[in-house]
Amino acid sequence: MKKTLILLLGVIALVLLLWLCMGQHAPAIEQDLVTRTDDSLNAVGINWSHVGIDGRDVTLMGTAPSTALRDKAGEIVRSVYGVRTVDNRIAVEKPTLSAAAVPPPVPYEIGFIKDESGVIVNGMVPDEESRAAVIAAASQHIGVDKVQDQLEIVSGAPVGWLSAAEGIAAILDQFVSMNATLVDTDLRLAGIVDSDSTRTDVEQAISDSLAAGGYRHQYDIAVPAPATIATEISCQQQFEKLLAERKIHFETARAQIAPESYSLLDDLARVASECREAKIEIEGHTDANGSEQMNRKLSQARAESVVEYLTAKGVAADRLSAAGYGESRPVADNKTEAGRAKNRRIEFNVNIQGS
Repeated sequence: MKKTLILLLGVIALVLLLWLCMGQHAPAIEQDLVTRTDDSLNAVGINWSHVGIDGRDVTLMGTAPSTALRDKAGEIVRSVYGVRTVDNRIAVEKPTLSAAAVPPPVPYEIGFIKDESGVIVNGMVPDEESRAAVIAAASQHIGVDKVQDQLEIVSGAPVGWLSAAEGIAAILDQFVSMNATLVDTDLRLAGIVDSDSTRTDVEQAISDSLAAGGYRHQYDIAVPAPATIATEISCQQQFEKLLAERKIHFETARAQIAPESYSLLDDLARVASECREAKIEIEGHTDANGSEQMNRKLSQARAESVVEYLTAKGVAADRLSAAGYGESRPVADNKTEAGRAKNRRIEFNVNIQGS
């Protein structure tokens, strides 16, 4: 009996001794596992993670540049001798847009087009309250039933924008006809008033409404002679003068109008609005490069793009038509680049209704 008791006490003592030894060496074992794990990760350039150890169980933390690198880190740690399990808690960075991928800012624009039938207000407003304020100002000065609201809500209006827009609306009743476009902080306004004194008054009123926001402006306000009516010849001359000074450009081999031509098209829209009795044919012409069929098709599509732009600016669609003549009506030699450039053109052909 005594031998059995002595043997049992010896076994218990041995177990306690082993337990004490393991407890003393456990931290050293875990630290060795951390060191070897870190070394394995650093060897392949993974220095953005850190390791947590609980016995032989490893927890990975940090932020990886990509999902593939996060998974690679987990695989490397699993291959380290002595590791039992891996809990991969590494996050993945959210991708950011490069400078080249960020779209260019869209110009903030509102337009007012007035003729004898009323006024069209189109473009952008930042919210419903601003829309209501602009339309109310226009309605107050020209009549509720004569205002067409074609505005859309778009954020990003410049400082002082509402004051400028309301200022334009407030002088609508002073114009016989008007085409005003406010793009960001630049106003281009053209129109006809009945007298020099009215012109002075509206220019001062507009300048006052723009002053708070530091806006720039360009005016072209005319005072016609009494009973002057736009004639076929004068309308045609105005179109030809504008197109001689500048040219409508399109994307290469496409019918999409280049943004650099918007200013010219705005001026053409103003003339078209003033020539209220005129039917206008928009003619498209190309050089002789390519097949005749493709050139005619391209010239037709480009003429139609111009018609769509003018219509969007308030010119009545029933006054406009598009015709594509392709390469059939050259004005210069197609054998030279300079000649071909002249042949690629848009022309306006005016016919006063009833003439």
